[in-house]
Amino acid sequence: MTNNANGFMVVQNSTDESRLLGKFLYYSLADVLVEQSDFERICAALGFPYAGRRISEVDAFRNATGRVTRRTVSGSGGAQEIFRIYCRDNQRDGNLYSRELVRETVGLRTNRYEKLANVCYDSGAGMMYHDTVQGDPLLDVDQLCTDMEQKFGVFRNCLGRSQIDTVLLHYLKALDALPVSVYGKLYFIPRDKMHQVGLFEELIEQLNHANRNDKALVVNSFFVADDAKQRGKMAGEFYALARREAQEYQEKAAYLIDSGCQSAAIMERWVRRIEELKEKKQRYEALFRKELTETDEEFHSLQLYQQELQIRSQGIRALKAA
Repeated sequence: MTNNANGFMVVQNSTDESRLLGKFLYYSLADVLVEQSDFERICAALGFPYAGRRISEVDAFRNATGRVTRRTVSGSGGAQEIFRIYCRDNQRDGNLYSRELVRETVGLRTNRYEKLANVCYDSGAGMMYHDTVQGDPLLDVDQLCTDMEQKFGVFRNCLGRSQIDTVLLHYLKALDALPVSVYGKLYFIPRDKMHQVGLFEELIEQLNHANRNDKALVVNSFFVADDAKQRGKMAGEFYALARREAQEYQEKAAYLIDSGCQSAAIMERWVRRIEELKEKKQRYEALFRKELTETDEEFHSLQLYQQELQIRSQGIRALKAA
């Protein structure tokens, strides 16, 4: 069975990999929130690569206080009063992160702000607390602050969408995944790595069971037929990505050189990244059966930067060893 997806030819099933170009993969994490221990257990059970991530309690504090409450209240004479309840930052004082809970009443020319409470996180003590400044006739300020503190207790032990997405993107990078230029998270996985997509899909499905929020996570994949038309389309996508990454790597290498970086480890890390990008280009050229000459100028410049970083890092290590 074949379908046309935005101009790409896809096939549902195929046992002959020589007729395939690779796989399309798309996924959505929605508003995922998973206990870190559950995430680690799922990854260990599946054999999914995960080196662990530290949950920032400051980020947990900001997430817990970052939910905006919007209300519309009928006033006298049939008029409506619109106001918003939200937290905004105060100046940081050492280990103390402070936000104020405010009530913003929307006006025609000027909005009115009233402070309802101070909401604080003490990173030294690892504790979140609040001080109510004034009550509100339409809102239980103490209860709202208590709810934020309870959310903080959840967020400090859970991985959210951005954290899980970072883990997934590391895995996709290892698959030489190519982000496709359409709305949403759609990737092309080349043929030699597409057998590893099943692990990615299984992880998303398992996270669905562990998700503490209601919205479902979505993942699916389908094969891409290997013909001249599809190779041309994907070569264009890869050209745009490779050129953009090569330019980004050049900028980083130039910064390290111009700033007189004295860390051999940092320079060697970027030497490896440049080499990985060059190898990825070679693999895609073999897959598409054509040399991507449009990127030659960027990669030639990138190689010169790579050589300069290698020379500088070797010199620094030689001086330290002397």
